[in-house]
Amino acid sequence: MKRRQLLQAASAAIALPTIARAQTFPARTMRYVVPVAAGGGSDMIARVVTERWGKLLGQSFVVDNQSGGGGVVASQLTARAAPDGYTLLQGYVATHGTTPATRKVAYDAVRDFTPIGMIGATPNVLAINANVPAKTVAEFVAYVKKQPGKVSYGSAGQGSLTHLTMELFKQATGTFMVHIPYRGIAPAINDLLGGQTQAIFPGLAAALPHLRSGRMRALAVTGKQRSPQLKD
Repeated sequence: MKRRQLLQAASAAIALPTIARAQTFPARTMRYVVPVAAGGGSDMIARVVTERWGKLLGQSFVVDNQSGGGGVVASQLTARAAPDGYTLLQGYVATHGTTPATRKVAYDAVRDFTPIGMIGATPNVLAINANVPAKTVAEFVAYVKKQPGKVSYGSAGQGSLTHLTMELFKQATGTFMVHIPYRGIAPAINDLLGGQTQAIFPGLAAALPHLRSGRMRALAVTGKQRSPQLKD
């Protein structure tokens, strides 16, 4: 898995510290480490896939949410786990791409893990609190420029894709918004819905329920094509 590929999409992949296994594998409960807080899009994916894997393998999975540090906490825990194949990490762009590329971390994103396979990918969504008086990207940019420093946005943490994507948006539009990092996208979304922040750039999986409820408004999605879930 090349780092460039990881940086190009918000994708989730499975990784573990080794591929060593016994003939009876799996013979006991599997630990599935998720690098975000419970309730976010990655957490939703983890609980769906582990439930199905458990039925297929006849073995239970324990989902272990280890948020913090843009995936650093979960990655270090997994890298230090016993190399027996019973600890898996749901890696994504932050754990193996943006975080090790932008700061010094206590693990090697390539050597310390064995990639197993890609399990999902999602676009990111530029979304705002429903009370913000903007219905398009142009209107939102104008809104932010009229009150510099008064608009804030939340992210899943420093160096996360939700952070870097919004910073790129700020550069491209010549706007300024205050960055509020959280320990995962779920608490960031909660504060957006509560009005503590005004904008966010989450993955579609985490945002979709709130977009459908009307409490969050989507202005645009990343990618070259419209999302089938957000045709308008």
